Amino acid sequence: MDINSLHESRLIALPQKEQGLAWLIQHGPLVGNPPLPMAVLRSLVADKRILRLRKGLYLVPTPQGRLPSLPHAINLADPVGCISGHGALMLHGLNDQDISHWYSVTARRQADITYGAFRAHFVLSPQWATTAARTTLNVRGEQVVVTTVSQAIVDEVRFMPYGLDYAETARVLRNAFEAGKVTERDLVAVMRNRPSVAAARRLGFLLELVRARPNRDLLAMARSQEGVTRLAGDSVPNSTWRLFLPGPADSILRASR
Repeated sequence: MDINSLHESRLIALPQKEQGLAWLIQHGPLVGNPPLPMAVLRSLVADKRILRLRKGLYLVPTPQGRLPSLPHAINLADPVGCISGHGALMLHGLNDQDISHWYSVTARRQADITYGAFRAHFVLSPQWATTAARTTLNVRGEQVVVTTVSQAIVDEVRFMPYGLDYAETARVLRNAFEAGKVTERDLVAVMRNRPSVAAARRLGFLLELVRARPNRDLLAMARSQEGVTRLAGDSVPNSTWRLFLPGPADSILRASR
């Protein structure tokens, strides 16, 4: 009697945990609320054979034994939206620092996911999720959907789910210009697609910081409304762009180099 016959006749059986893993792989790589004993799921997570992204949602290896990367996992959890901000900019090769907090702009409300030490947030913006400029990158053999460079930069000054790091964003913006991956015209076009006075002020300041001159189109947007833009903790006024900054412009410039 061969091994398959023994399994079929139940004379021998795989351990319950191995059977559970096999079922997950068959239905993966993203599995929601699997009909498996919680003890089995907890044991597989503890053994680092699968990842618990959030309550009821698990990431499992492919049949080839590869666990999808964090960017791919974000796409799987949010197939309509796509990754933006600094996470997207890193995948475009413009930021060599580890990004601990990622985000995807999505058409439906959902909870954050955790991938080891990393976290991904889902920014709810249904109209954006279906109209944003996007592209697909090959990231170590996986196809990952992200926003274009110009869209990612504008989203970073618009959504700011983790606040705005002016110095880091200026550094990435400078890298993008030097690499020829974005132009001022690209950025203005994206901003005009969904105008925001507050975002135009922040982007205008960053462009002036990097290019040493103001962008006239963004300046017109920034001054199209009265009042000033201010984030919590920002205390240094900038009259040109009608916003408050976390520190003097020359200090932000030095930190961005």
